[in-house]
Amino acid sequence: MTNLVLELRPPESRHYSSWKERLCAVAHYSQPDNVHALCEKSYALGARAILAVFNDTIREALVAFQRWRDVAVWAVVPNMFAFIRDLTDLGLVGAARTRFIRLTPSGMIRTGLRMMSDLGGIRRRDFSAGTMLVSDMELAALRDLRVTRLFLHPQVTEIGLAGGVTPLFRALAAKANQLGMDAGLITHNPLRAAAVLGSELHRFAAVISPCNPKGYKMVPNRELCEQLFRSDPARFIAAEVTAGGTVALQAALTHTRALGLSGAVLDSEMVEAAFRAATATPESSGTPRR
Repeated sequence: MTNLVLELRPPESRHYSSWKERLCAVAHYSQPDNVHALCEKSYALGARAILAVFNDTIREALVAFQRWRDVAVWAVVPNMFAFIRDLTDLGLVGAARTRFIRLTPSGMIRTGLRMMSDLGGIRRRDFSAGTMLVSDMELAALRDLRVTRLFLHPQVTEIGLAGGVTPLFRALAAKANQLGMDAGLITHNPLRAAAVLGSELHRFAAVISPCNPKGYKMVPNRELCEQLFRSDPARFIAAEVTAGGTVALQAALTHTRALGLSGAVLDSEMVEAAFRAATATPESSGTPRR
């Protein structure tokens, strides 16, 4: 059985087919109770891990959910949508200050010590140093959660892989190890990750990449990606499994199982549709009782 992972991210950062759909989704998933309900539905379907880009709503919902359910939380940092918004509105210093003042006094001290230990990188505006500083501040705000895996936001990952910035990925692996977590990657370019990281790819317990029968978003193509997946299937987790909604979920999961991958990521739309189908009554489905 393919292990299922629920993906959570702020609804305003998603793509929608219409403005009306966007408004409805943002209004619905801006309420912690609705996010909590989505987690319950995914749990009923068999998901035992949640991959989350955090905002206040998602953090509040997951704190409550972990009190009730034994689920793994995998943190994706930093929240790039919020960071870019704050960077545009407040500038670099203002964006950093906004995150710093949300920390507890102990978190402020740890962040201050972290900055003192890497002043050179900060002064140079080093990409790795800046990314990890912002990530550290977001991680400090997750103190009430049991986080078991740490991922960089995929936008940051793709920039780092394109530029061959191996110190960024070493810093992520070191941070995860320091916190007693596993490190992971989310990328549409798993072959590039393998080329850039080489043997160090084994420092990452999970690599989440598109995998579906149509080759949707599989870079450079389905054949080469699947060849890499088969070389170490337990390390890879499938994303974009329904190829943008063009493949039925069960067929998509059958495909990932055939490749031997360790899991598959489900988004909110997949979960809602699968939960409705799993809980449909004969009356609601239009099927007569026998």
